[in-house]
Amino acid sequence: MSKRNRRGKRSRQQGGARRKWLWLGLAVLLGILAAGAVWLWHCFEPADRKAEVKHLWGNYIRRQNQATFLELAVDLWQLYRSDGVPCEYSPGDAPVYGGLPESSAGTLRVLRNQAYWVGYDERRRNPAWVAYRLFDSRDNLAGSRPLEFMTDLRTFAQVSSEHYTGSGFDRGHLAPNFGIGRCYGPEAQRETFLMSNIVPQRHALNAGDWKKLELREAINYAGRFQEIWVITGPVYNPELIRELPSGIPIPESFYKIVVDERCGRLRAIAFRFQHDAPTLPSLNQALCTIDELEALTGLDFFPELPTAVQEALERRRPTAAW
Repeated sequence: MSKRNRRGKRSRQQGGARRKWLWLGLAVLLGILAAGAVWLWHCFEPADRKAEVKHLWGNYIRRQNQATFLELAVDLWQLYRSDGVPCEYSPGDAPVYGGLPESSAGTLRVLRNQAYWVGYDERRRNPAWVAYRLFDSRDNLAGSRPLEFMTDLRTFAQVSSEHYTGSGFDRGHLAPNFGIGRCYGPEAQRETFLMSNIVPQRHALNAGDWKKLELREAINYAGRFQEIWVITGPVYNPELIRELPSGIPIPESFYKIVVDERCGRLRAIAFRFQHDAPTLPSLNQALCTIDELEALTGLDFFPELPTAVQEALERRRPTAAW
């Protein structure tokens, strides 16, 4: 190769390198300008939204609540695009959001515990609904798992642990032992072992998808959203009532409704798990609408919320679990 050709090749290589660094510098500059624009925009955001953004980033950085970067991105996107229904409502200290669920099938006995409330169905000797609130707890306050289930002397049914012995069904918690203990401590955790909080549940569901969602709401949801409200309970098939040998009805399925309030906007997500179904590949397969749950259970959820807010929350069908 002649000297002229070598010089030409070297000149082209140097020109290509300069262009490469030029484009890299331009990309860095644009990134800095974009970050500056976002920061400036964020400075003029409402204080409650800035606090929510700070919490989401801090939660992700701490990695205490199993939040992924994709979840962070989705949460920020939903926060800024105002996902949810506008509603000014304060639940106060009550663990149930939007008022006590109302039953069309008869009066339920309301049992108030430290960290959860129960709408107890004396006729079925099972809870019809259980409501509780979980929040972002940096310290796990739970004690060791209690060793025994206790008869709730406030009920007429007086269901005992022995009513389940030899039945082949687990004593399935509705207010979760772990989530309640993590947030409220050992005494509140012990109250989750009252039989008024228990329903017959097959072990495959109790230790599978049900446990998976319980852990997700206690660690991931509570960590990402600061606080959530949960309503959960059984669903029965009126045409095919199965019972334990002791006569306690066995639910056909189970539901959970999770409510999140952020910056004056409400959103809710609902799940329904078939009792005898195999383990689901994803929690997305259990999603349903609250309207569907109301039709199946005869319960009216959120009766204290304005009608328009109820309708907007209850008809919405989520496409993916939070």
